[in-house]
Formats: sequence, C-alpha cells, structure tokens
Amino acid sequence: MNQQLEASLDALSAQWQNGICPGAQILIRQGGQVLYEKSFGYANLEHQIPITSESIFHVASISKQFTVLSILLLWKDGLLNLDDDIRSYVSDLIYFQEPVTIRQMMNNVSGLRDQWELLFMRGIKINDSISMEDVNTTLRMQRHLNFPPQSAYLYSNMGFHLLAVIVERISGMSFPEFAKTRIFEPLRMEHTLVRQSYSQVIPGLAFSYQDEGNGSYYYNPLNYSLYGPTSVNTCARDLSRILDEYIHPDHIDPSIIEIMKTPAILTDGSAAEYCGGLMTHQMEGLTVYEHGGADAAYRGHVLCIPEKELEIIMLSNTTSRPMSRLASQAARLVLDLPPAPESALPEKYRPQPGTGPSFLTPRPGIFLSSRPDDPLLVTIKEKNGRCYMKREYGDTELIPAEDGSWQVGNLAERFYFLEDRVLYLLPGGTITLNSAAPCACLSLPDGSYLEEETDMRFSLTQSDDGWQIFLPRYGTAVLYARKEEKTADCSAEDLIFSFGPDFTMYAKPEADTLVLDGYRVKHLVCRKL
Repeated sequence: MNQQLEASLDALSAQWQNGICPGAQILIRQGGQVLYEKSFGYANLEHQIPITSESIFHVASISKQFTVLSILLLWKDGLLNLDDDIRSYVSDLIYFQEPVTIRQMMNNVSGLRDQWELLFMRGIKINDSISMEDVNTTLRMQRHLNFPPQSAYLYSNMGFHLLAVIVERISGMSFPEFAKTRIFEPLRMEHTLVRQSYSQVIPGLAFSYQDEGNGSYYYNPLNYSLYGPTSVNTCARDLSRILDEYIHPDHIDPSIIEIMKTPAILTDGSAAEYCGGLMTHQMEGLTVYEHGGADAAYRGHVLCIPEKELEIIMLSNTTSRPMSRLASQAARLVLDLPPAPESALPEKYRPQPGTGPSFLTPRPGIFLSSRPDDPLLVTIKEKNGRCYMKREYGDTELIPAEDGSWQVGNLAERFYFLEDRVLYLLPGGTITLNSAAPCACLSLPDGSYLEEETDMRFSLTQSDDGWQIFLPRYGTAVLYARKEEKTADCSAEDLIFSFGPDFTMYAKPEADTLVLDGYRVKHLVCRKL
C-alpha cells in the first residue's frame, strides 16, 4: 500500500486518535491479502486497555447473516423448506392469521412487528436482562402484522429471533452451540461466539461507551440475554472468513451463498434492498453486499465487493461516527472511486449560488417530526447564551458552521434553523421538524387505557401543562402536538410522546381509541378501560 492511501485511510479514524477514548478495529483485505489492518483507541477506558487486533466486539445486527446461514444449512440438510409457513415449526408462538414463511423473515419482508418497541410497550427496558422467553411471550400476544407479507420491506428483529428458535427446534441444539459447531469451527473463526447470557464472561471484550459529541464518554451497558438478530461476539479477522465465502465459496455450499445474496422481490415486482442477512446496493456500477450493527454503543459494519475481491470490516465500541459511511469511504479510497456525496439538504432549502447562508441562529424549544418520517422529538436548550441539544446521556453544544448550520458537538449531525421549521441533517438524510407544544385539547376522555397486543396499560390525564401519559416503569411523558395546532381539536393531528430515543411514538386519536405507530411497529390500538 502506498503512503498516500494509508494516510487517507488513517484519516478516517482521526476521531479515535486523540487521548484516552474508545475506538475501532479496522481490517481491509483484497484478493485474499491484508491491505490495511489497524486498531485505534481503548477497549476499556477505566483501566486504559488499548484495542488490538485480538479485541472482541459485540457486532449487533451483523449477527443476522449467521442466523440466516444456520437456517440455510438446515435447508441444505433437507430438514426444512424456506417457503413453509412458520407454523410448521413454531405454531405455539403464532396467533396472527396471515401465513409467514421462513424466506420472508430472512428477507425482512414478513410484516412482523419489531420486538424492541413491543418489549418497551410491555414495560421492559432496554437495560433489563431481556431473555428469549420475554420475546416469545411478546410474540404470542401479536394478532396483527405491520403489513401483508411480501408487500413491503421493513426491518424486523422479531423475524430473526424466530429463525434462531426454528434452528434450535429442528437441530435439537442451542443456537449458540449450533453456530459454533456448524459455522464458526468449520470456518476457523476461533474467537467468535454467540453470547447466550448477559452474565457470560467473554475474554478480551471491548466495553461499550456512548459518545454524545460533547467531549465526554458514558458507559452504555448491554444486559440482555437473547440472540438471533444479535449477540455474535467476534473480531475483524474472524469476520473476514465469512466475507471470503461471499467472494469464493469454499467451506459453504455456493447455493447457500447465492440465496444469501439474492434480494427479495415484493408483490409489486420491485426489488427490496435486503437479501438474506445482507443488504445490497450499487457503488459506481459495482455490486456491494454489506450489513451494519448497532447495540448499546457498539457500532460495526462489514462490506464486500466480490467483483473486486474487496472486504472491509470496521468494528467500534462507541457511537462517534456512522460506520456505514466510513466503510463506503474506505472502499472508494481503495478502489480509487469518486468520493461519496456528502449528506445534503433537499434542493429547495439550499442557498442559491452567490448568496450567503439564509439560516437563522438556534432557538430553544421542543421540536417534533411528522409522517412519513419516523417519530422523533428533539429538545434544544439555552444555557448562558449558548444552545445545546438534549441527548440521552448529556447536553451537547451546537457549534456554528460556515454554511449557516449548527453542528451537534463533534458528531456528524447538523441543524438548520428556519423561521417556520428546523431541518435536522443526519448521515442518512434530512428530517423536517416543527415547533411543538403540549397538546391542550384532545377528544379522548382521561383515564386508563390498554393496548391488548402488548398489555401496555397507561393512564391519560390532563393538567395545566396539557395531556400526559403515565406508563409504569417509564414514568410520565407529555403528549406533544405541532405548536400552531396545540389549542385546536387534536383529533385529526398526529401527536408524539417520548420515553427516550428508543421509545418514541406517534399517537393518533381515532374514534374512542388512541392508535400508536413507532419506528417498526404499526397500528397498535389503545382503548379506554
């Protein structure tokens, strides 16, 4: 590798080269040879233990490809049919009417509601020691899907939970043991395992630290005891062995790899971006297979371009940078492709050539999203003449940028303030936010409510500060409406409440009910008791 390319790749990790901070493990291989391998930052800040090539990371949703691979090994053994209704294997867990197939769960087109928001609605918190049985119980309560199977793509961790359960029931082995015996050992992934319990000791594990962009790091624990959609713990060198198979299948049957790399076709004839535990897209005419992962503060991304025999693996124990973008930038540098376009505002909001920035200075307040964007509630505070964004672990100052935007500390996030709205620019796109105020008028009576598919029981009360929801274990959350609508009849308006970044939902009054929609769960009907 020439020095200029090495320096450019090093620059991608500049965030993790300053003092005692969390960091990353990066491995780039091409043509079966190591092109670049470096580790940055610390696996443990308390004891100042550096990250090395042997450090172990929880890789979150990167685990999904191993769950799909486990299913396909059983398919190749002749023990299951990918297009079977899952009732053939887990009938005791299914109480909705529509048939759902194994293949649809592999492709994230099943319509299954996602497990996480359903668990939160049940009163379970992300830092609880959530078990496989917690998810099974949640699944048994479901009577509806988000949409008819195969009609749309929407990521569902619940589907991958079910895939792991099916593996266990057919094989007679625990899923962690099956993955070890049938995948990790044959591929010589000697430092890889599926974490079965939060109490399990994993030698060399990097700890998880939240970066809110304000110069401090916060320990972000990962306590649950479940697998299927997550919980593979590994290192970059081991992950390269599965990426090798996507380029030149050796230990794994090529027909299995082909299924994993085939995107789902929806009922309208369009192709989804999801395959079998992998996502796919085009980069300058090259086909990319990749997957990211995010749990607690762990972040990771694997990227493979078989045509160029290129593998990129990035594993981190902090939230400092969007790993998918870093992996894409690295691929473009190695292949000498044009840089990826930066995240940008929609055309109608960009200043015209020759004119300066037309955006305003920050203003404190509460701001909410609207459909079709996912539900989001943002709080901007003012302290001593400066504005800060309220984050999960602390407040982060908004820093002025040359284009008139305000960057959230040192994170890859920006706000653009306009008179009638705020534009929130994230690596994945722009969300339009409007000023919010507590909902002052609601056509629903106060009292106790129940959502039967999660047994979510909450009280709805009105005070001088507007309408509020009280949910045991989570406390009280205000129902917010758009500021200009706060005194109007809110029966036609989307409201939003938030118990934190993982549990924020739209609430829409319909007749005598309140209908909730989250990030990956839709149309949950709450009725008054």
